[in-house]
Amino acid sequence: MFEGFDSEMIPFFLDLRYHNNKAFMDENRDRYLTHVRGPFCDFIDALGPKLQKEIPDLEIRPAKCLSRINRDIRFSRDKSPYRDHLWISFRRSAAEKDGLPFFWFEISPEDVSWGMGVWGENPAIMDALRRKIIAFPARVEALLPTRDNTDLRLSGRDWMRITVPDGVPDSLRPVYVKRSLYFERVNTRLDWIYSRRILSRVYRDYMVLLPFYRLLTGLLPDGASA
Repeated sequence: MFEGFDSEMIPFFLDLRYHNNKAFMDENRDRYLTHVRGPFCDFIDALGPKLQKEIPDLEIRPAKCLSRINRDIRFSRDKSPYRDHLWISFRRSAAEKDGLPFFWFEISPEDVSWGMGVWGENPAIMDALRRKIIAFPARVEALLPTRDNTDLRLSGRDWMRITVPDGVPDSLRPVYVKRSLYFERVNTRLDWIYSRRILSRVYRDYMVLLPFYRLLTGLLPDGASA
């Protein structure tokens, strides 16, 4: 049962940051499993079924949702073998990792963050979203998570040269120019993770983001979820 993240998790991440090698990890594997991976899995088990009631095809198995502590260093200049942070990704079952809508939650030694969006680029979704904005601006504006929620922020890369048509509301102009798009929670506090209340904080924001998630998944080309 999830009662908050372990107070020993951040010290483990910091130790791993400064002793990022196999010998340290081998000696501290039990610390990782007990104080880090275990609470993350408990968090997924507590939050995942609630999300799945709203999104039946959502993947909620911890082994599929939780990032690996091992880094893929094959094509990276940074050869550190381990991450000093972990994240959760709630996405459609069998969905690709990049370019498709998903919910995330991440903890590092400096920060806790969560949100929803299309991590990376998916031109098909963004082009479809722009067409939807032009055709039904009021409908899209009504789904905008940031419309009445100042704790959620629109982020992502913009196109440097793009013309926003007349008739697009001011609130949707920042969305229209995006080439990648996500919404993230701002003004978080790291000490929130030590209480069970972090579940309700994250779930509440996910529910605010859910209508826009459904809009984005509705824009996926046939077969793009697999």
